[in-house]
Amino acid sequence: MTMTDGAITQQSDEAPVDGRVARRQRNLDTVLDVVLEMFAEDMMFPSIEQASKRSGLSLRSLYRYFADPGELVEAAIKRSQARAAELTHLAHIGEGPFAERLDDFVSMRLRLYETNGSMFRATIHNAANHPRVRDEMITNRRLLRDQFELQFGPELAAMSPRERSSAVEAGNVLTQIDSIDLLRRVRNLTVAETDTILRDSLTALLVTTS
Repeated sequence: MTMTDGAITQQSDEAPVDGRVARRQRNLDTVLDVVLEMFAEDMMFPSIEQASKRSGLSLRSLYRYFADPGELVEAAIKRSQARAAELTHLAHIGEGPFAERLDDFVSMRLRLYETNGSMFRATIHNAANHPRVRDEMITNRRLLRDQFELQFGPELAAMSPRERSSAVEAGNVLTQIDSIDLLRRVRNLTVAETDTILRDSLTALLVTTS
C-alpha cells in the first residue's frame, strides 16, 4: 500500500513538470517551423520579434529559449538538417551499374535541394556572423563531397591520381547545393533542365570513351 501511495504521489509530482516540458517542446517546434518558413520566403536574418509575431508566441517566452537571434537561426538550421539527413541517404552507395548510381545520386541531390534549398541558403548567409553555423556549413559540404566520391568510386578508381583529384573537385563543385541553387534560381532552369545538366556533366566527367 505504501509503494502504491508512493507511485501515485510521484506521478502527481512529475505531471506538472512533464506538462511544462511538453509545452516548451511544442513552442520550440512552432517557432522553429516559422523560422524555416521565413527562410523559404528569403528572410534570411529573422529577428526574435518577427518570429514572435508570426508564431503567436510571446517575446518573453522566446527570449527564455534563445538569448539572441543567432541562437534562433542556429536552432532552426539544425532542425532542418535533421530532416535533410534522411533525404541524403543512398541505400547502396557505390554499388551497381553507373547508370543506376547516377540516377540515384542526381535524383537525391535534386530532392534535397527542392526540400531544403532555403535552409542551405540561410546557412550560407548566416555563416559569417555565427561560428557554429559556419562549422555546420563546412561539415555539410565535406559530407556531400565524400558522398560523391563514394558513389562514383568505381569510375574514380580507374583514373590516374591527377585525373581522380580533378574529377572529385569538379564533381563536388557541380553537385553541391550552392551550384544547384545557381542553376535553379539564378539561371531560372526547371527541375528537368537541371536534372539533364547534372546527368550529362557527370557522365562526361566520369565515363571515359575509347
